[in-house]
Amino acid sequence: MRKIILLLFAVAILMGCATTYYDSEGNSVPKEQMAMLKAKAVRAHLQDRRYRVFVDRVYPMRGPSYPLRDDWGIEVSGDSVGLFLPYFGRVFQVPYGKGLGLNLVSPLDSYEEETIKDGVRVTMRTHSEVESFLIVMEAYNNATVDLTVSPSGREIIRFSGEMQLNDVFRIVQK
Repeated sequence: MRKIILLLFAVAILMGCATTYYDSEGNSVPKEQMAMLKAKAVRAHLQDRRYRVFVDRVYPMRGPSYPLRDDWGIEVSGDSVGLFLPYFGRVFQVPYGKGLGLNLVSPLDSYEEETIKDGVRVTMRTHSEVESFLIVMEAYNNATVDLTVSPSGREIIRFSGEMQLNDVFRIVQK
């Protein structure tokens, strides 16, 4: 009897962990269809060059990785990029009065996309008054993002996070 109760409890816990997606009418949507819709939304954002990525983990060149608590990220809007990222690492040239993170809004010097397995690699170049930046972003179909920022006067730093998808998914019944 005790084993049966434990088994039923374990099954109830596992059933609670199952992810079910619902549309606006309350109908369940298959997981595969949600993955397809998410991949379509990621591709549309990249094609429009209008997206925002929030990072939740930083990987400095030296030392361990750290989880991030606040809203740090990158935003691309047409021909410009906005960085609002923390920085942990060695700085070779400290700009006068501006040693706080990677914060800038500037026009893009270049923007290139390359298809990779399960996603797209975006390479961007931009500059501020005192340094230039090479930004490599790998955006995957499930909206996860790996971001590498290479400032000219600092060590390379990596981030991981997720692309913000505020799309309305429409499911057309045939």
